[in-house]
Amino acid sequence: MKNKIQVGKALGRVPSGLYVITAKCDDKEDAVLASWVNQCSFDPPAVSIVLGTVRSARLLVEGSNAFTINVLGKDDNALLKHFSRPPEDDMFKGVKTKRGAHGIRVLSDAVSYLECEVVNSVFSGDHVIYIGEIVGGKMLKGGDPYIHTRSSGFNY
Repeated sequence: MKNKIQVGKALGRVPSGLYVITAKCDDKEDAVLASWVNQCSFDPPAVSIVLGTVRSARLLVEGSNAFTINVLGKDDNALLKHFSRPPEDDMFKGVKTKRGAHGIRVLSDAVSYLECEVVNSVFSGDHVIYIGEIVGGKMLKGGDPYIHTRSSGFNY
C-alpha cells in the first residue's frame, strides 16, 4: 500500500456511530462497544455489525445466532463511559436494562435498540461481519445518535 499514513487518515474520516452490542448464550452474557454498524437491507430489514475476532461477545453471537444493537446518544456519555471500562465482576452493574428477544439485555438509557437474528457471517481479516435480520426494536430515550470520526482508520 502506498503511503499508509495518508490512507489511514482518509479512512479515519469515514464517519461511524457508537453502539453497544449485547449478546447472550445459555447463561453467559456480554456487551461490547462497537462502531461498525450499518443497515444493509430494506426487505427484509437487516443490519451488519463487525466484531473483532478476539472479542468474547463474538462467541456468544455465534452460539445464539442473535444480538441486540443499542444506539448510544450524542448528548449522554454515561453508557459510553461505562462500556469503555466496564466493571470486571458484572458488565451490566449500575446500568438499567430489560430483557428483550432471546433474553438479551436492552440498555434502557439507549437512544433506541434493534434485536437481530444472524442470517450470515463472513471473516474479514481480524474481524467478523455478521448480517442480522431485524426481528424487533424501538425508540427508547430518543435523540440524536453519537457519530464520530477517527484520526486514523487503522485503529479504534
